Amino acid sequence: MSDFAYGAPYQAGTTAFVQDLATTFGGSNYLLLTGNGNVPTGQLTQLTSQLTSLGKTVETSATFSLAIASGYDAVFHFGQGLTGGQFADLDAYVSAGGDAYVSLGGGWYGSAAGEAAAWNPFFADYGLAAGSTWFTAPGFVDATVTQGPSGATNLIWGYGQSIDRLPAGNGVSYVRGSFAGGPQDIGLVGSSQPLGVAPVPEPATWTMMIVGFGTAGAAMRRRRARRWRFEMTPPTTRGS
Repeated sequence: MSDFAYGAPYQAGTTAFVQDLATTFGGSNYLLLTGNGNVPTGQLTQLTSQLTSLGKTVETSATFSLAIASGYDAVFHFGQGLTGGQFADLDAYVSAGGDAYVSLGGGWYGSAAGEAAAWNPFFADYGLAAGSTWFTAPGFVDATVTQGPSGATNLIWGYGQSIDRLPAGNGVSYVRGSFAGGPQDIGLVGSSQPLGVAPVPEPATWTMMIVGFGTAGAAMRRRRARRWRFEMTPPTTRGS
């Protein structure tokens, strides 16, 4: 979801995707994590602009912890590596009702298989799994959307891997795409429930987790018991 994702012919798809994220997340205070040097704040200007136009207050932080994230309705992670303690903090944040977008493919775990091994135990709680190989050369390639939000026909893919639903889980394959001379109809964005659905007042609320690989992502939401809440409240370089 860097500024590259908002160029033609990808703008419609990126805009629709971010709109769906904002609708599903709800809330008003969003945090963008900028600890991955491949996706600095300067490459997030158009995402920030769109979120602001949707009524969100957007701030940035180069580091992540539960203490930092707890004041925000949603956290957007753009490929930086996490420690064991930060994984625990992310799990606690989402379990407590926070929403998150996570983007992988940054190479912080030595290999695609290493990255998948680090994240898949966490993703499994949301019915999703990361692929264990990176595909396509570093740089930008087109993905022809075979399934996705209205108006999305092409996405720009960085250096990434697939994200798909677990067969026995509740995950949803939200965006799928094909590559010329490459993989066909693979999972690019997955979620634990459909995106683009606004929160509604109910005894249990939803937490959403989005996990992105290159220009792909995965959305995960966990239902948990909670008091009533009445308020109705892409892309990328490697690693974004």
